[in-house]
Amino acid sequence: MMSLKVPYDLEEEILSRVPWKCLAKLRCVCKLWNSLILEERLNKKNLSFHMHSYSGEHRFILKDTGPTISAVGIEEQKNVVDPPSLIVQDFTLIKARTCNPVRVYKTVHCDGLLLCVMDNQLVVRNPLLKETTWIKCGSDFHQRDDAYSLGYLSHCDYRILRFRCASNSRNRPSRVEVCEVASKTWKVIDNISFDWFLSVPLSILSLRGTPYCIGLREDHTAFVQSYDFYKERFQPIDDLPFSYDEMNPIALEIYKGDRLSVLEQCHKTRKICIWVKHWLMLTSWTKLVVVDIPEFPLIYPRLTLLSTNYYFDKNNRLVITCNDTDMKGLSIIRVINDKDFQVIKADEEECGFPFLCSYVPSFVRVPGFSKQDTSRIRWRKRRFN
Repeated sequence: MMSLKVPYDLEEEILSRVPWKCLAKLRCVCKLWNSLILEERLNKKNLSFHMHSYSGEHRFILKDTGPTISAVGIEEQKNVVDPPSLIVQDFTLIKARTCNPVRVYKTVHCDGLLLCVMDNQLVVRNPLLKETTWIKCGSDFHQRDDAYSLGYLSHCDYRILRFRCASNSRNRPSRVEVCEVASKTWKVIDNISFDWFLSVPLSILSLRGTPYCIGLREDHTAFVQSYDFYKERFQPIDDLPFSYDEMNPIALEIYKGDRLSVLEQCHKTRKICIWVKHWLMLTSWTKLVVVDIPEFPLIYPRLTLLSTNYYFDKNNRLVITCNDTDMKGLSIIRVINDKDFQVIKADEEECGFPFLCSYVPSFVRVPGFSKQDTSRIRWRKRRFN
């Protein structure tokens, strides 16, 4: 029987639409597919496709008061009436020599890569590929004041942004630093003046390689701020579509891969409003969702370092994290309709608080990690029927 030869471009297009769980298994089909799956161009296509159409791969990265880090996702049941269960993966960093867990204070996400912040060093890792690179940094870290983000100039040139506004809890001078991940070199960015400060909790994310955060001016008006790695400066994007109230929980997220999304919950009525705005087009904010359920819990108590994140599932239902009022655990809430919602309790032994960030697995390679680990891959002959 004659074998079927598939054009390379078509082969790439087909693989780019496959969920990462299946791609991980397909790496062992042959060396060609393994190399293709790890290529930058296919990864960009795969990320874009699954960002725009929810594929069930979203996770919440959580940590407890100790060193434990967990990735938590929702597993749908065959019977739609049954409440979903949680999928919990252990992402705790372990020291190779001492086998002791590493204490991580913050984690940020960019295209399947996680930036983990410790006292005097950083780790960029891809949990799916089990690739990591360690980066030294200054020891003047402060959990409340210093902000971190992971982005890129190009998909081969990832950068870490670390900054501290002039207004901070310990009255330290403002500072902006950028690290090139591949070479692990730091650069201090001068001539940046801050006429704004970060909201608490710190809402920082990376959209198409550009860091975004919520900033506050001296008059307490809130706006979305970005950092341009090419121009090496901060750029205000737009004011928030609502009047800022420090008692109302707010959050910044990515919507369908190419839009910014901001959430506000009224601490009195518990009403939630979500707006979206395209990252590139000069358009105003558009109200996307309103959840007006009086029994809806407060997603987190204000004036704390706790935060929240959210996404929309394949049925366009809102999924959001909620910190328990006793500050001892965390729940994931899914809005079913205008009147009902489901609460999925995260086991306190599996994942406590605080919540760190959202996470979508990918095959993006860690910069500076050139050695491909194929020692555990069993190669199979490729057959066509």
